[in-house]
Amino acid sequence: MREIPSLRILCLRAVGPPTCSPEAAFGGPRVAAALKRSKSGIVDDSDSDNEDNNSNAIVEKEKTDNNSGDGDVDKIIPLEEPTLTSVLLKKLRSKESPMQAYKGLARPNANDVDIAHPWIMTVHPPREDGNNEPLITPTDGTDNMDIDNEDTSYEFLAIENSNHAVETIQQFIDALVESGRANDTRMGVHFFREWVYAITGKEPKAIIPKKKINKKRKISISAKTTAIDESLPLGSLSLHNFAAGSIHTFRSMEKANVGSCLGTLDISGVHGITDSILTNIICGGSFPRIKRLSVKNCRKLTGKGIASLFKLTRLTALDVGGCYNVLPNDVVALVERHPSTKKGVFTEIYAGGLGWTDVALEELVDATVGYLRGLGVGFSPYITGAGLSLTLSKLSSTLDRLAVPFCPGMDDAAVSALGSTLPKLAVLDIRGTNVTSLSGLLEARAGIASTGHLFVLARYSGISKKSLDETKKRYESVAFDCVLDGKGNGGGIRR
Repeated sequence: MREIPSLRILCLRAVGPPTCSPEAAFGGPRVAAALKRSKSGIVDDSDSDNEDNNSNAIVEKEKTDNNSGDGDVDKIIPLEEPTLTSVLLKKLRSKESPMQAYKGLARPNANDVDIAHPWIMTVHPPREDGNNEPLITPTDGTDNMDIDNEDTSYEFLAIENSNHAVETIQQFIDALVESGRANDTRMGVHFFREWVYAITGKEPKAIIPKKKINKKRKISISAKTTAIDESLPLGSLSLHNFAAGSIHTFRSMEKANVGSCLGTLDISGVHGITDSILTNIICGGSFPRIKRLSVKNCRKLTGKGIASLFKLTRLTALDVGGCYNVLPNDVVALVERHPSTKKGVFTEIYAGGLGWTDVALEELVDATVGYLRGLGVGFSPYITGAGLSLTLSKLSSTLDRLAVPFCPGMDDAAVSALGSTLPKLAVLDIRGTNVTSLSGLLEARAGIASTGHLFVLARYSGISKKSLDETKKRYESVAFDCVLDGKGNGGGIRR
């Protein structure tokens, strides 16, 4: 489909200027009126200014009689006529079109943060098992991304299980966040319904929450979920750094039945996330299919909220880094009792900045021995190099991603020990450590025939460019790539 530019222009109109009406793009309380004003060139936001922040929820209150008595029911009203955006998105939903590199405003085609992010990205074409080679870009000096061109060898980062419609919606979210115009009126029920349509290609049954009014006239909401349709594909959604996100955002997602097809959710940096939202909405039964969840830098979360993740029974990957009100013991307790741990599928745990100690790290490793593939415990001044090497030796048969950035205990001796301790290591993050040379690490790997390619993030470490050049010359037989500057190339992404 080649109408992506038109859709992107429309999306950017919805982003700004401030007088633009997003309802005209994704639906809202006055879709018809907004479309009429848009067609006539008249922009009038006076009505929308008086709307509640959750105005995009489009509900119709009906009095119904049932066995439990009278109550108000929120019913999602379908759009009487599709918006221009809906029409264009429908044309972009085909999954038969070749995947394309994602180049959204906030997500360049590079892994310039750490080994776990961008959380919703994956390498395309999919790598074969054991292939740890870094991303390969076109060798013809162009941006040619035609997968049918056998003469051009390349890889790129794309959104997991996406199509052009999903990528465009994600780009719209990124544009909103980047421009500072993201709020609950921009992403309501109709917006998230478009996302569901883009993932599934059809409209799943709506979740209809019932509101019951008690004697004190206080309203409590209990979500009534539908049966899970396992045939629906799982999509990835990122609200990364959506600082204005609140309970209204997640209620809108709930009403749009996003949970029916949501497999990966990145809400890192969403400062409005609280224990209550995490416990009652995200872990309340409306999002039962989540496998990968990032709540990185959601600093209002505490151990109570983390404990509720026990209810996400399919969880296999978790990032709680930077949640400084969460303790290492909270993470250990969750992992020890989580259903995925008992099944041996809790494969990724990133929890940097929580103040890990050698003892706490050993407890976490003991709970995941035999299957843990990704581990992040950075920004931990209490972890020693000797303790780290000794503990991680228990994961020698599985661990292929390790992030220990800004850990003073990581020095040349400690990183050298990892060479023989972790033979399957494919990605190593040692940013901001006291490591000055990779020679010891590579020498140990040179003696192990089964090791593959190694990707190292070493910005702000003690490794100099001169030292790295000498190491490369000395160990030409060892396949590795080390980034010392800000030009990450996506080699740290492992899915």
